[in-house]
Amino acid sequence: MTELSISTSAGVFDAIEAGPPEGRPVLLLHGFPQTGLAWERQIAALAAQGYRMVAPDQRGYSPGARPERAEHYRMSLLVDDVVAITEELGWSTFDLVGHDWGGAVAWWTADAHPGRVRTLTVVSTPHPGAL
Repeated sequence: MTELSISTSAGVFDAIEAGPPEGRPVLLLHGFPQTGLAWERQIAALAAQGYRMVAPDQRGYSPGARPERAEHYRMSLLVDDVVAITEELGWSTFDLVGHDWGGAVAWWTADAHPGRVRTLTVVSTPHPGAL
């Protein structure tokens, strides 16, 4: 597992990565108040199976992507972050996994970009329609 910085127009996102560059891409979104390190065990296990794993610290958690104003944390901007991160990684499609707050971002990302999200796995976050 190595550390990675992902530059986007919204800022620089810290991330951890593992697995072969040609592996099937999987993006993991952490919950509150965690970071990408919350996925450390899953990253190691799936990278060993040949998956390309990336777990960014989301907006507000990465020092290079911490806007001060509350309106800069709207869901649409968090979804934009996911798209920008995966574009920077060169992923046209990817598997998306989210937990807690990351699960909410994952639901909204899959809804807004169904052609990009190959599979969606959400842990402990109900579908937004249930709320």
